[in-house]
Amino acid sequence: MKPFTSRTPTWARRLRTLPLLLAIALAGCNGDVGVGIGFGWPAGPDHWPDHPDWPSWPDRPQGATGLFPIAGDICGVCSVSRDGTGSQARFDGPQGIAADGAGNLYVAEPSSATIRKITPQGAVTTLAGTAGAPGHADGSGGAARFNAPSRLETDANGNLFVTDTGNSAIRSITPAGAVVTLAGSGSCGSSDGSGAQATFCNPKGIALDRWGNLWVADSGNHTVRRIDRDGRVSTVAGAPGVCGSADGDGRGSTGNGGARFCDPQDVAVDYWGNVYVADTGNSTVRMISPEGRVSTLAGLPGQCAAADGSPGVSRLCSPSGIDVEGNDLYVADTGNATIRRINLDNVTSTVAGVAGRNGIVLGALPGGLDRPIGVTLAPDGSVAVTTHNVVLKLLAAE
Repeated sequence: MKPFTSRTPTWARRLRTLPLLLAIALAGCNGDVGVGIGFGWPAGPDHWPDHPDWPSWPDRPQGATGLFPIAGDICGVCSVSRDGTGSQARFDGPQGIAADGAGNLYVAEPSSATIRKITPQGAVTTLAGTAGAPGHADGSGGAARFNAPSRLETDANGNLFVTDTGNSAIRSITPAGAVVTLAGSGSCGSSDGSGAQATFCNPKGIALDRWGNLWVADSGNHTVRRIDRDGRVSTVAGAPGVCGSADGDGRGSTGNGGARFCDPQDVAVDYWGNVYVADTGNSTVRMISPEGRVSTLAGLPGQCAAADGSPGVSRLCSPSGIDVEGNDLYVADTGNATIRRINLDNVTSTVAGVAGRNGIVLGALPGGLDRPIGVTLAPDGSVAVTTHNVVLKLLAAE
């Protein structure tokens, strides 16, 4: 195993304390000192509005930890897609999940070939696609067609970006539900380029960085791709068609050099431009630095197991969802039926679920999960999770 690599350099970690130190210093000056700083973290969890009207059933004390339902129901025959509110709504194998600044959640539902929307009040509607009618067509609302859409991302304007996995395409959806294809030809391939000239193969994970680039886990190609603001697609890390596990330079040489992934299924990006990859086939979590260097943060390639601890000790099993919350990574450790957290020092811990025990158990942690897949920071500071046929709210301990 390669030596442990920190996610950010020491100087960058020290910079994180500056806003707090400056705030303390200015407070002591009674506001008489005018100081301007030209850098800083983007608004993190604090930028989300407080949503006291978010579903909180069953009743819980303010600030309590636990697992609580947002929408959908726990039952053996709930695998159908139906709009409704709270427990009256139905999901059919929900996977990716994302949140917007208005407090809405969006869910990619591969089995029904639709994109679902959950309002802050828990009302579930179908934003785009028609349940049971897969296909490949741009259009508005129910006139659009998808084929097994699996992950999604939002931008500051409320637009959605979707990996239309079965169509090997990247789609966008406006807040009004208008769908267009951004990249991909509809056929499985691995060509860089723009629009339909670029090809993907069953892409899953997608994330947006603060510079406007989209990052895609091109699962079938075992690579990580980037779509820049002008729509140009490039391959950043991995070798198309080669399933493996190797740290190093993203692409390396044309020979055997370079990083390798195996069936990566999700990606996330932090403020510094580090890209985090749920390397599902390897049961690891990887990082691509802004310079294109790939390292392993958690897990050991080829070992599906459950263990907390440092990078050399921690073990995961087929993680398939990942998101960034401040300095922490939240990982849907699907094969272990748990949600894991990786802190700034790359120490992994289990925050919800019991490893190896599938089944939904609400209330106090650790609770229980059933092959969780989607994970995202929710507008109220909690973590939203898709598991089985429900969407849950996770309030984790600090």
